[in-house]
Amino acid sequence: MRAKTERRRRGSQFSLLDRFTSLRDALNGLGILLVEQHNARIHFVVAICVLALGLLTGLSGVEWIMVFAAIALVWMAEAFNSSLEYLADAAVPETHELIGKAKDVAAAGVLISAGFAVLVGLWVFIPGLIR
Repeated sequence: MRAKTERRRRGSQFSLLDRFTSLRDALNGLGILLVEQHNARIHFVVAICVLALGLLTGLSGVEWIMVFAAIALVWMAEAFNSSLEYLADAAVPETHELIGKAKDVAAAGVLISAGFAVLVGLWVFIPGLIR
């Protein structure tokens, strides 16, 4: 934590070491997401299955972009949802109506992104599976 405070204090100075530290922190966050969040592990397994299906069906370049964008959107939504939950639980450990609403709305964001990913999957894979 002290390193982040020190980086902020230095302001806009560019440091390659700070970039590597930021990358390490982000990878640590990805690890936390996979280890601690059950739904993230489900998203991971589904993403692997979708990528394998893409290889089997021979997706075009544009179709791959659509699939990768949908996967990234779901992962981003899950990460933001999880981070909001961690912050809310730290700030207000007891049950609070507004915290519950915030968590529900963040979870809705994940649901919306997952629904979009399903639509992309149907759009991309049904023609290939029919062939």
